[in-house]
Amino acid sequence: MAQRAGCEVQAQMTESRLVAEVAKRAGVSKADVKAVLDVLADVEREQRRPAKKEPAPRLSYVPSDREIADLIAAAASHPLGIQFLLEGELCAVATTFRVHAFTVDAAREHIRAEGASLAGT
Repeated sequence: MAQRAGCEVQAQMTESRLVAEVAKRAGVSKADVKAVLDVLADVEREQRRPAKKEPAPRLSYVPSDREIADLIAAAASHPLGIQFLLEGELCAVATTFRVHAFTVDAAREHIRAEGASLAGT
């Protein structure tokens, strides 16, 4: 218990008293002790800062025009039809047609773009 009380007293020691005490015990100048304490404070601040994470490398898959056309053709001949390709849950559509989800997205974009261009003519 006495040791704990000593820790509390030391914790309450002012910086100037701490610098003076360390300088006296170590036989160095107060300026040197102050410089070391400043460096230690900088190190502590750096360690508390969250580490900057490098962004994960972007992985992407770009479906070919052929893959997109094949998916649209498969959907057109499937009982669930084009509407399922356009509005079905992404993973369900990709699984049903055994294609990558990016292919589903690309096919949806292609169909919508074709519909927009047909509506504009």
